[in-house]
Amino acid sequence: MISIDLSDPSLRSACHQAVLEVLETMFFELPLDTPLDTSTPAPSGCCATARFEGSITGALTVVLTANAPQRLAASFLGLDDEEAGPAEWQSVVIELANVLCGATMSRMEPAGRLRIEQPVLLPVPPTPAGPWLSFALECGRLEVHVEYGALP
Repeated sequence: MISIDLSDPSLRSACHQAVLEVLETMFFELPLDTPLDTSTPAPSGCCATARFEGSITGALTVVLTANAPQRLAASFLGLDDEEAGPAEWQSVVIELANVLCGATMSRMEPAGRLRIEQPVLLPVPPTPAGPWLSFALECGRLEVHVEYGALP
């Protein structure tokens, strides 16, 4: 099986559209500009990865930087920014990875069967080969990496 990442235009488009939809509908947030392609994520941030298998196999990783974890958690949970602490941030980044994975893969394989594993928090963002989509937000950045095909 060939490994495909965000350099594939159809996967990049699916991920981009999924991020826009999820940010707007779940977090009432929109990116400030079009996403940038980066070769690596920010060196620090709140990070989670969701692996999936079925008609396709792969993983989606999301990183939130600066104040984005706190702001998105507060928005999602209906709290004031200062009420959202690390436990809330972590829960929301896990849910964000899960929802983005489902939204992206349903665009790639609309008739496919897919099982998403429980996303896991990572202590530091990984540096997989291939591009990341980096979205500027008022409160930080949301960075996404998707790869499907043969994974290690």
